Amino acid sequence: MGSVKDLRVLKPAFENSSGLGEFVFSDRYSVFDWGEMPDHIPHKGAALAVMAAYNFEGLAERSIRSHYKGLVVDGKVVRVSDLPEMSGGSNVMRVELAMVYKPIPRPFIFSNGRSNVVYDYSFFENNRGHLNNYLIPLEIIFRNGLPKGSSVFSRLKEAEGDQEAILNILASLGLSEVPKPGLMFKKPVISYTTKLEEGDSHLIPEEAYMISGLTREDFSDIEKLALEVDDFISEQVERAGIGPHWDGKIELRYHDGLELVDVLGTLDENRFGPELSKEFLRQWYHSNQPEFAVACSEFKRTGKGWQERSPVKPIPLPAELVSLTSQMYMSAANLYIGRRLFDSPELDIVVEKLKPYRS
Repeated sequence: MGSVKDLRVLKPAFENSSGLGEFVFSDRYSVFDWGEMPDHIPHKGAALAVMAAYNFEGLAERSIRSHYKGLVVDGKVVRVSDLPEMSGGSNVMRVELAMVYKPIPRPFIFSNGRSNVVYDYSFFENNRGHLNNYLIPLEIIFRNGLPKGSSVFSRLKEAEGDQEAILNILASLGLSEVPKPGLMFKKPVISYTTKLEEGDSHLIPEEAYMISGLTREDFSDIEKLALEVDDFISEQVERAGIGPHWDGKIELRYHDGLELVDVLGTLDENRFGPELSKEFLRQWYHSNQPEFAVACSEFKRTGKGWQERSPVKPIPLPAELVSLTSQMYMSAANLYIGRRLFDSPELDIVVEKLKPYRS
């Protein structure tokens, strides 16, 4: 299914009926949209699955719908509260499945001979309001602030020299000047990107509506839903003492109404605290193999299979960094759910040991 989790289809989805499947959260990780990296992070998959399950269960108590059915242990579907202490959790999640209608990629040649790919979303426009049980081709991002490594800073850097582009980015964030890392917004900022393209494209709300396949009424509910999810996760982060909650995203299907899908509120989907996310792994590559980050930025624009075309491949992480990263995922999951499911040191001890790798 993706670079960090796999999908087992138990029952296929149809237009008006949900399918059934299982996410198998692997110990793989990805940075810069590369896909599977040379190293695996032990127990990462189970830590992410438990955090995501905890969120879906808590959101359901607030009447927020999702595709989540439960975690799977020995073939049985269970809740997070059913998992024994120090059990190591579960890396398998049972979910309902939706239809996935992909936009059609079409090559485009510029006058200077440079090629690019544009995507045709006419299927969604032509069937607006008539689709059911389908994946909405959007990612909805909520930002409470701008930590180091936020994609906002890379977008601003790419726009250097283009004042109009910079002003548009700032306007979308409600800012009048270029921010510095660490800025917290007075209120959350919602933005949209594409979901089913080779690389994410940033969209203004009207563009997001155009490719969503939703009616105006249903589309207008998306922002409220994103803010409710943001509020819930922020509350858990504050309770666990691992804040601030910088940002995150949701993905949705339409199934007789909007429903949350995929995964949310984990260390891979969201950024917590001063240093709690896989962002420090991105920064490690920026510092130790900067040519890899540059190559990813350049080649992902060339379309599917860009990883094979890139002349720069990622180098492995130091063994100690792999071990500490594993502990970070497990310790953060323990704190977040308020239970000790994983045998790992206290999070502050792990964070202290990680400091040399963050500098």
